[in-house]
Amino acid sequence: MEVRDHMYKTKILADSACDLSKELATELNAERAVPFYLDIGDETFVDDDSLSIADLMAKMKACTTKMGSACPSPAQWMDIFIKAGGGFAVTISSKLSAMYQTAKLGWEMAKNEVPELVGHVFDSKSASCGEVLVAMKIRQFIESGLGFDGVVKKVESFIEEMRTFVLLEDVSNVVKNGRMSKIKGTIVNVLGVKPVLCNKDGEIDLFGKFRGSSNVAGKLLDCVAQCRREIKGNELVISHCNNLSLAEELRDEARKRFDFGRILILETGGLTSIYACDRGIILSF
Repeated sequence: MEVRDHMYKTKILADSACDLSKELATELNAERAVPFYLDIGDETFVDDDSLSIADLMAKMKACTTKMGSACPSPAQWMDIFIKAGGGFAVTISSKLSAMYQTAKLGWEMAKNEVPELVGHVFDSKSASCGEVLVAMKIRQFIESGLGFDGVVKKVESFIEEMRTFVLLEDVSNVVKNGRMSKIKGTIVNVLGVKPVLCNKDGEIDLFGKFRGSSNVAGKLLDCVAQCRREIKGNELVISHCNNLSLAEELRDEARKRFDFGRILILETGGLTSIYACDRGIILSF
């Protein structure tokens, strides 16, 4: 009984690339516990709950130089693990950032300080709403009565199956932070092409592209249909950067076309906003 009670109380800890809302954080007993540091030109911002996304977007649009992000020290993760009494951590893909390795080192440091701690660090192989979905699965498997090892095994298996898509309406920030060449970015903007990116073994890959602004939701959901993975009863999580109308259209259309058990709409945080750019859409299932 003590082990089961401990599992129910287990905290879910995430980095700030996880687009948790306050309401969902409460529901899942989860926290965006460790922030990224965002470099916009000569300024550095802490990606925590006090960050104004509107101000950040204005700074990004005015920035003409490279933008990027930096991880905290492993000591920050160590302190968080000790304060939480252990727990499950979820990070952005290890192929997109050093945050996973930083969290792992922080966990090892915490275990050295408090050997009785129990926990695990998950590499989401995604970001944004993908991390949110992993957190949801952790809580779901805990509540199903699985023990610690069972939760780890089931979540790791889910991460391998999870799919994430990113629709970019604006590629200017992706060019500024070095994720796309200036020449390609100019061609995309001039031709009005909307690239659709996907996660592939933790890396960002081009899944497809389409032109124009008609039936964007339908075209993006066509990408979902092409994945041929189990959808019935599962969750779809949508994150948007200043594009609630398209997020709601996606939700409504997905309800008609698929049998998702739950569909959530969330707003992007600081790190996600840098890479998704204004009006970007991310969805994970």
